[in-house]
Amino acid sequence: MLGAVALAAIGGVSAARRPVPSGLVNWPLSGRIARRVSGAPPAWRPQPALAAEYQAIVQRSYAEVASYTGGNLSLEADAVRVLGRAEWIETNLANFEHLLAPLVEAYQRTQTHAGAAGRLAAHGARAGVTGQIGLLLGYLGRRVLGQYDIPLLDADADGAGVYFVEPNIARAAHAAGAAPRDLRLWVALHEATHAFQFQVGDPPWLRGYTAALVQAYLADAVRALESQQELPRRMQDLWDRIGRGGLTGAGLLRLALTDAQTAALARIQALMTLMEGYSNHVMRVTGRAVIPNFPTLEARMRGREQARGPASRALTRLLGLDLKLEQYRIGEQFVQQVVDARGLCFMNSAWRGPALLPTLAETRDPASWIARVDAADGGAAADNGAADVGRAGDDRPQ
Repeated sequence: MLGAVALAAIGGVSAARRPVPSGLVNWPLSGRIARRVSGAPPAWRPQPALAAEYQAIVQRSYAEVASYTGGNLSLEADAVRVLGRAEWIETNLANFEHLLAPLVEAYQRTQTHAGAAGRLAAHGARAGVTGQIGLLLGYLGRRVLGQYDIPLLDADADGAGVYFVEPNIARAAHAAGAAPRDLRLWVALHEATHAFQFQVGDPPWLRGYTAALVQAYLADAVRALESQQELPRRMQDLWDRIGRGGLTGAGLLRLALTDAQTAALARIQALMTLMEGYSNHVMRVTGRAVIPNFPTLEARMRGREQARGPASRALTRLLGLDLKLEQYRIGEQFVQQVVDARGLCFMNSAWRGPALLPTLAETRDPASWIARVDAADGGAAADNGAADVGRAGDDRPQ
């Protein structure tokens, strides 16, 4: 990030004498930064036997997760991919570019009306955001193990991608003294639970709901950017935050923050907290049943996060990733407390529709969410099994 701030400052010195940048993000440069930060080799491909092994592991994981949650989980439309770091970066860079396209296009339109101060901020914003995305994907490219990638904004796309970054899994398994196959299954169980979340319901609703949240957020960001009254203030605020090193991962999305966007971000954060916490719960319950020496593997993987050095922790905070780690922790506590109090069938009430999703405040106060679901159901329907989700297998060890 320091390098990005320096580039922003250098670009700002001569902004009035150079053309306005062609966009908010220099995507090829972000990719080069990400690959360098990640240490990705130029090319990596899995052996056919490894790809076949992952296919079998994911198939088993879908079956285990379906059995525990009571859902009808299908792998037919989901593609299993084993990636190297560079391929994972390119895939997610394309996702970023597609997701942020409306915001980037609106930002470019505003530059035709920007004065000297706007052009100065534009150069700083472009350098800062380009560097931010590159650092974010580069850092994650070194650490991410798996990903359930569903094309939220592509209505014509079927299924999703279940991704595994094998070089990172192999390295993590070696560091943990674990069998690579056990860790692959551990990761696959987590990603299979995300598949359950997006496939649950009749018809499934989570993809459309999530896409609507993101689209509403971006539409409001576009309106704010194109407001001639708001633009100078927002550009100055962005420039100030870049100069302070304050453009975090959340800061990127806060480029044109409004009250409506603040509310949307809270709903998105609450949903992500539930999704990650529920996935970790299911992964741990099913993992104990199918992975030998699961407690040892779990303890060592927790130690992997705790063993991060000061530089890594600082970068995590700088990129806004500490928020995601907090979501995992709060989400796990929420789900476990609800399951302990009322069972998994009651917990599965959250997947019946948007009205029963916990709010951000409720993720920190499970009792309030339980009371709200009881009030909505008259206290009976949820306890009887959240029928449209299925009958969960509560007999597994908790």
